[in-house]
Amino acid sequence: MEKSWKFLAIISIMLLAFSLPAHSNTIIQSHAASEEGNGSENLLSGENVQPINPDSDMTPPENEAYLHFTSVPDLFNWNIYYPQPGWEDAMDWFLGRMDNEGDFMLNAGDIMDARWWEDENQVRSETQKWWGAYNRRFKDKDIDLYIAPGDHEYGDDKGLLNMDLTPVYAEQFGSIFDLPENGPEFLGVKGLSYSFTRENLAVVTVNTFENSGDYISMSVSDKQVEWLDNRLEEYQDKEFIIVQGHGPVVGPVESKSSSGYMLEEGVESDFWKTMVEHDVDVYLCGEHHRITASKQDGIWQIVHGALWGSHTNVNYLRGSVYQDELKLELFRFPVEYSGDILENHPNRWFGNGPKENVTIPENVKENGPNSVGELVIQIGENGNQTVKATGEFVKSEVSEDSSGGNSIYAVIGAILVIFVVLKWRFW
Repeated sequence: MEKSWKFLAIISIMLLAFSLPAHSNTIIQSHAASEEGNGSENLLSGENVQPINPDSDMTPPENEAYLHFTSVPDLFNWNIYYPQPGWEDAMDWFLGRMDNEGDFMLNAGDIMDARWWEDENQVRSETQKWWGAYNRRFKDKDIDLYIAPGDHEYGDDKGLLNMDLTPVYAEQFGSIFDLPENGPEFLGVKGLSYSFTRENLAVVTVNTFENSGDYISMSVSDKQVEWLDNRLEEYQDKEFIIVQGHGPVVGPVESKSSSGYMLEEGVESDFWKTMVEHDVDVYLCGEHHRITASKQDGIWQIVHGALWGSHTNVNYLRGSVYQDELKLELFRFPVEYSGDILENHPNRWFGNGPKENVTIPENVKENGPNSVGELVIQIGENGNQTVKATGEFVKSEVSEDSSGGNSIYAVIGAILVIFVVLKWRFW
């Protein structure tokens, strides 16, 4: 009888072990598939991978990119003035890098807190003050900034439910930020969705919010999808297409200090299907203040961004466009805070806000941000293909496939362990 219980204990332990997800093994196999250079199936993306050297810079023979750009969603997500005492040294360092690293900057929304809910006059005066300062900051740095409106550009969660104020927010956004006006109107305003091209790259910004009558829904539909369809068709002569919008489509995603919203209908939406139909390469988005990169239906969705002023690790993306290649790199670095909580954040509970002082650590200034992932997409005879994915681009793909483990084995193993413990303790 004693041997039977020992045997039962061994079996339960084996079942528990088998239930664990094999993250490390999957990553090793995936890298091996890339490094062997035999054109084998990529375990991450399910597409044929061309032979590559993972240590190479993956650049064309000229070794020079056509252009570079950066992407920093949710910067700041707090009401940060310009100049903001205690912040400017850090911002000079960061935006100086952004100016050097990119020909333009993308920002998928939530530039400030913007919880101005009293009346139309407050919305107009406060947006003119704060958003106007935000706009001047980037103009003074000579950075071409392309913003996709986030929920905070409509007054955050409660603002999306106030149809008296939402049109005023939209009007102010359109008038303060000098953005292209080649997209459809939203609440009578242009400049909330738009597109532009640079060299062999096309960039389309969508407004991930729609008028649903009594409230603003989180979706891209109707006239905007029709416009997107036509625009993407026009851009088929470009080698690479990036779409930028505030809310993610593909879930799940990592999230912190976020409303946690996702676009309605997800990958079944007409918005997503339109991007798939026209071979969009990348969908850049924010809102969740954490990095999650995932690939579905041939499109890389990259969720990134962080709250400057409260999150101690911030991130950004840098893109490089070559003759036959798009290279995306994710970077993360720590920041330090001190002082009290900044005021000027109405409708927030006490203590919920950014710190007075922001400091970039000296080692970060000396060594630069840490690279936490690299993605390389190359043109091919059968369409664009992912030929390299490391770091965060691997992490999310692996976790999507294997993070759940074999739950049935975990349940059986746990039950058996309970029986063994009870036998040892009481019987």
